[in-house]
Amino acid sequence: MAYHSIQGLAHGRLDLLNQLRTFLVTTTGWTLHDDQSADPQPYFVFKSHGESGAEDVYLQFRISTTSGRIHVAAFQYWDAATHTGVNEASHTSYTYLRVEDSADFIFWLFADLDHVFVVTKLVSTYYGHYSGSLKRFWSGAVALTQTAVTAGSGVVLQVNDATVVTPGQDYVIKDDAGIERVRVSATDTVATPNTITVETLVRDYASGAKIGEDPQPVVNSYYNAPGIFYAVNKFDGWTSASGQQGRCGAANGGLQGETDPEMRYGTTILFPWLASMSGSAAYQELRGELIEIFSVGGGNVASEDTIQIGADSYRVFNLTTGGWCAVKE
Repeated sequence: MAYHSIQGLAHGRLDLLNQLRTFLVTTTGWTLHDDQSADPQPYFVFKSHGESGAEDVYLQFRISTTSGRIHVAAFQYWDAATHTGVNEASHTSYTYLRVEDSADFIFWLFADLDHVFVVTKLVSTYYGHYSGSLKRFWSGAVALTQTAVTAGSGVVLQVNDATVVTPGQDYVIKDDAGIERVRVSATDTVATPNTITVETLVRDYASGAKIGEDPQPVVNSYYNAPGIFYAVNKFDGWTSASGQQGRCGAANGGLQGETDPEMRYGTTILFPWLASMSGSAAYQELRGELIEIFSVGGGNVASEDTIQIGADSYRVFNLTTGGWCAVKE
């Protein structure tokens, strides 16, 4: 895993934006997909195909018109030629990094090719922000269309591998322009190329479109993560920038205070942060969990302490709203 972390001092929010670019691109291996540093509201769009090489992650970090913020948006796709995104996940009031405009502040960056977690310290308050892919609950396996396909009924898709889907089940199909839920009626794993037949296809899709259970579990959190987030899609597609709301909950059963430290060996227990889609009951589902961020009790640690578990170390913060969290370094 190409996992990296740094701690640094930012001389205002533009400096943090530039340090984030260096960290993601030079250190972690993301692609600087669109550099608009000369824009009146400077921004960068970063792209990654994930640790697996099969993901589509597009994140924009932009100097906000509101003081004390770097706005963050996630997209299904970003066109660097036209500087426009497809199917955005963001909210002007909530999805941002909490920063100082020009004063110095301390920050921590944690990332791999799937996600980035930013912690900023303003005076004595710690703010967290998570963006990128979740550690998905559903399968990440996808079939890739080998030719462009046209909307219709009983549509046959030529794909590289039809074994990843099952007739009678529903899946998500997406390309760089659209997304929808389809029901598979038949597969042919003998034909070359393999084929998948779907009952109905609402729109056209380009060659290279992906079809699978959850091909793009990309989210963009509030400024006080772990907590509420917006995803770039739900199980049946996209409705609006804030139309795919979810939330995080620590899998600790309220027992974290009794396990930090636990008395047998004086150790701190790490509990994962689960992520679900919330809002309308028609869309509620477990989506996965945050990557390398854990809930702890706080009784055995102080903010900025480290916990050593084998060869791995975890930095601890008492995050506003999120509470006591340990983040892999």
